[in-house]
Amino acid sequence: MSHTHGPNCNHDAPSQTVAVSDANKAPPLLRSTAEYLMDVKKSGLKARQGVFNGKRVEYFKGRGPPLTEREQAHAVMNDLGRHGFILHVDRGDSISGKGSPKVLQPNAVQEIKEDSYYMWIWEGSQLKLYVGAACLVATILAAVLFPLWPDSLRMGVWYLSVGVLGLLGVFFGIAAVRLVLYVISIIILPRGFWLFPNLFADCGVIESFAPFYGWDEPKQTKQNSIETETPQTISDTKTD
Repeated sequence: MSHTHGPNCNHDAPSQTVAVSDANKAPPLLRSTAEYLMDVKKSGLKARQGVFNGKRVEYFKGRGPPLTEREQAHAVMNDLGRHGFILHVDRGDSISGKGSPKVLQPNAVQEIKEDSYYMWIWEGSQLKLYVGAACLVATILAAVLFPLWPDSLRMGVWYLSVGVLGLLGVFFGIAAVRLVLYVISIIILPRGFWLFPNLFADCGVIESFAPFYGWDEPKQTKQNSIETETPQTISDTKTD
């Protein structure tokens, strides 16, 4: 979808340099607060995708998760901006049509408002990133130097790979068998039969294989639903 240039179009605007504080020098409490807010599952703060100076960034609206007092929430947001965690921005047009990230530009007035937008300029702790990069480099080097490994280590890797492939084969075999049993049970039984009903459920490995078998829940007919609701309706009528 092509983009139509308008009077307020700003995605071709030149890059801007904004002077902000170093968030890594902020008090530990503020860093912990920022990490909490950046975790969408914990804070519930909706993160949106934008483009700032040609780079993908995350931003959010000033109305954040509720705190005990309005003044307290305002103070937290103000401290995050003052210490270089967030930046007050204006939201422009989408870069390539509906649903794509919007272009962000710094607002001349850095203030806290519920209806304004704020961009994260602090990327959080980089420890996990560094550890992950080091592990990736170590893995690549180990793979490159595999011919130089001792015979015992190479044999151990071979047994390990065979074991992993065997487990995957068993897993897919169980999945195929349970599907076949379910299809057969639907044809000859009133309800579908599941072998390991929680196999693909969002749970732990042990919980995925418990219970050993299960049945589909019986379907509630519309007539049964009406009969169940009728006594309640009569009771409500008498009460009134």
